[in-house]
Amino acid sequence: MATAKTVFERAVEAWNARDEAGILALVSPDVELMASGGLDFHGREGMRQWYRLWGEACPDRVVRYTNVLSGPDQVIGEGTFTGTHTGILHMPNGDVPPTGRRLQADFVAAFKVADDKITYMRHYLDVMDLMVQLGLVPAPAEA
Repeated sequence: MATAKTVFERAVEAWNARDEAGILALVSPDVELMASGGLDFHGREGMRQWYRLWGEACPDRVVRYTNVLSGPDQVIGEGTFTGTHTGILHMPNGDVPPTGRRLQADFVAAFKVADDKITYMRHYLDVMDLMVQLGLVPAPAEA
């Protein structure tokens, strides 16, 4: 049986390799995935939607994790998402057409693992920062 950290590392590797089948093989059939901005997905089909949401919006996307903490069945990591917004970003409040802008977003993600499968994922991202980078809202005024 693999450790939670090993399963997590395989998932990150599959994500960066754009290996949808590899990602889906690492999640349980009833995986729960929630993320900032009102994103809420369930099951392997939900994972497929999450994967394709970012894959369509930023085909060159990459995630890098820095500070990773793990236990027997959990992993929490700080990461950075980078990609170029060249496709439609489908969000709960509507679609964001391609802006061509380069994105760099820091995030924190928590994972639970059982029987070598990811059962739970929760991603925390500064949505306002993402919207500023996309040019959808003005940058905050300097204090």
